Order: sequence, then C-alpha cells, then structure tokens
Amino acid sequence: MADFKKSQQIVGINEGGYQKDPRDSGNYYKGQLIGTNWGISAPVLASFLGRVPSKSDMQNLSRETAEQILKQNFWLKNHLNDLKNQSVATLIYDGVVNHGTNGMRVLINKAIEVMGGSINYYEILSLKGIKYLNRFNQKSLFYAIKKARSNKYKKSKQTLYITGWLNRLKRIRYYANNSLSALWPYASIFLGVVGIFLLVL
Repeated sequence: MADFKKSQQIVGINEGGYQKDPRDSGNYYKGQLIGTNWGISAPVLASFLGRVPSKSDMQNLSRETAEQILKQNFWLKNHLNDLKNQSVATLIYDGVVNHGTNGMRVLINKAIEVMGGSINYYEILSLKGIKYLNRFNQKSLFYAIKKARSNKYKKSKQTLYITGWLNRLKRIRYYANNSLSALWPYASIFLGVVGIFLLVL
C-alpha cells in the first residue's frame, strides 16, 4: 500500500515555501490576501485554525504542521494510503493538493472513461473508489491521469503558471512497486556473495 512520506517527498518539492501572488485565487480568504505556504492555501489554513488567518499565521506556518494538515485533509481523507501503487498515489495526492479534491475527481473520472471504465463521481476517492482504481493496470492508470492533468493545465487561462505546472507533473514518474530499485538491497547482497566466492576461487 502507498506511503504518505514517500509521496510527500515529491509534493514537498512541488509545493515550496511562502508566496502571496495576488493573481493566485488560493492566496485569498474572505477577500483578504493571506498567501500560501508549503502547499497550504489560505482557505485550508482558515479551516485548520477555525478563524481567518493572518499573513503572519501563514508566513510562520511550520513545514511539520503543514505536512500534518496535508496528510489529514488530502491523503487520509481521500484514502490514498489504500492505493496499491505508490506512483499512482503520488500523482493523485499532488493533484488534490493542486486542483482540489473535487477538481481531481473530475480528472480521475476522465482518465477512467478513456480506459473504458465507469464509476459514480462521488465514489471516486471513497474506499469503494480506491478499490476500483486498484483493479486497473496501474501503469496505464498513471499515464491516463497524468494526461488528464496535463490537458487541464494546457487549457487553463492562467498562462503565467502553465510551465511551472507542467514541470511539477514531469517530476512525478511511474515506478512499479516491484521495480529494480526496490530489489537493489537484495541484489547488492547477492553480488557481494558472488564476489567473495570468486575471490576464494
């Protein structure tokens, strides 16, 4: 099953520190320009604090607290730990942070339709929906979702951010859970034993 920390290593790179670009709607809460920090938008921080956040609240938000919010609001709430492929989980997790949960449901739904599948929109990131996603060929699912996200970026009217958005997608790559990288510790032990054997000979 997918691990939050592994996915957060990628999303943490995609979502940097504090910024308050007035052209970014996620930086506002109730008309006030608050900013964004570590991937936490102004509305998300307001929900966490239970009040209107100040710029200082956002600027002083620690990375550790931000990760707690991200894990609770985007990872656990959407049952991403139940996805069987880490790369698919990272792609969806990065998507719900960037597009919002509802926006990511739309994109996953489009990917599923391309693959010949069908599921109720509201079930997509439920436990039932996660089990459904696990039935697909994971590599095909990954690239279908990635293409849906890429298409959304390219059609966006916010052309200033398109290059950055597409670059964040490039950083998320597909790896099978039984890839050679996962087997390397065992391979190195095997090669070490073989080396000793050859020296003896």
